[in-house]
Amino acid sequence: MRTNWIALPFALLTGIHLASAQDSLDDATYELGNVDSVAFESATAECDCGETVGCGTGCDGGGWLGSTLLVDCRSHLQESGITFAGRVTHYAFGIDGGINTPVPSPLGQGDTFKYTGRGEYDFLFDLEKFGGLPHGKLLIRAEHWFGEFGNVSLNSGTLTPPVFPALLPPNVLDEGVPIISNFLFTQPLSERLVVFIGKSDVLGKADQDIFAGGDGTDQFINQALMANPAFLLALPYTSFATGVVMPREWGSIRAFVRDPQGRTKDFFRLKDLFSKGVLAGGQVQVNTNLFNKPGEHHFGGIWKHVALPDLEFSATPPGQYPYPQARPGVARIKDSYTIYYGFDQYVKLYSNEPRRGWGLFGRASISDGNPTPFEYFLSAGIGGDSPFGCQRGDTFGIGWYYNGVSSEFGPVPQAIFGPQDGTGVELYYNFQVTRCINVTPDIQYIKPAASAIADDAFVYGLRINTAF
Repeated sequence: MRTNWIALPFALLTGIHLASAQDSLDDATYELGNVDSVAFESATAECDCGETVGCGTGCDGGGWLGSTLLVDCRSHLQESGITFAGRVTHYAFGIDGGINTPVPSPLGQGDTFKYTGRGEYDFLFDLEKFGGLPHGKLLIRAEHWFGEFGNVSLNSGTLTPPVFPALLPPNVLDEGVPIISNFLFTQPLSERLVVFIGKSDVLGKADQDIFAGGDGTDQFINQALMANPAFLLALPYTSFATGVVMPREWGSIRAFVRDPQGRTKDFFRLKDLFSKGVLAGGQVQVNTNLFNKPGEHHFGGIWKHVALPDLEFSATPPGQYPYPQARPGVARIKDSYTIYYGFDQYVKLYSNEPRRGWGLFGRASISDGNPTPFEYFLSAGIGGDSPFGCQRGDTFGIGWYYNGVSSEFGPVPQAIFGPQDGTGVELYYNFQVTRCINVTPDIQYIKPAASAIADDAFVYGLRINTAF
């Protein structure tokens, strides 16, 4: 698949991280498996009203998907060591403003309305039941998109796509064709050391906040509020990865190495692993209990040893995802970095176990500024379980972000795009209509980074998520 390099910032903005390890071994392996579908969530919370209600419970117990046949099938699979979960998410969004000048495909004009769907299907294998080591897991995930690829993100003129999940998986020409985005082995060696290796996607796995993270199916959908956009450059959506997570009483330590070659359509070509460079990083998370309420602070960084075009580059011909193709003789920079910090802090708790409530979140980072197109990044907001709909499992979020764009863009990109600092605000409210269906109105105001081709934009729409 080949795509115009102008569109690459929209297709590349994603986060990376080893999935969050919690205090216990089970939580660590669960998070590393990255099986985060609503269908696997089951919790009971005691809300302010004094009632004990199911807030965000799973789908097996009732509703139109909770049929005897489905429950029996899921039960038999689990007995044999296989857990299945799936979800289909629908995005119907419009944009007022955005790109106001002719641009090459797949970018497009603003003032439009589009529909995009995305499906994800997870199989989690308990390898212990298949003769493997105790607690070993294998995650296989298939996913696809349908409708309008990218939704209105490609009409916004921003460096952080406002409907980011609609850009994934990045198969622009293959509508409806499923790809295997994860084939990931996870093996605890002890309660304090978990290793993983295999093909892995990068959504919802770095610089994650409790109230602002995930993959865009249940919280924010603007990439800048899902994770840190400074990770974007040369970061493939799915590729070979290996690393460790070390849970501790006070938090966790994690480190990873990732091949920079994208594996969206293929499986593994082991003979050329790391032939184009290497991506490496790590994070330390510290749990806190300020004012007798839980929170966490995390610090981390990523280093990329991959040859990338200097931001002085001129307009170039198309390149292969995820690398823009530079003209012959254009200077390249082989090393880049991003250092980041994030926090969450509960302000209100409806129950202590499990954690139900709302609170504050924030992120900040600094980067090299060249070849990384961001010099710094800031975001902050409030989110969590709704005080108005705990009985249903409603959630909400209000977030703000600021992208400090690099000052080292060359004269041609300056003339064509007019790069400037971008900022935006997003507000969503997630109605848990049934145990398996949630409906989320979402609105955003965006100041685009490409000031020469785009106006300020207002993004509005609806997300409908069905888990099974």
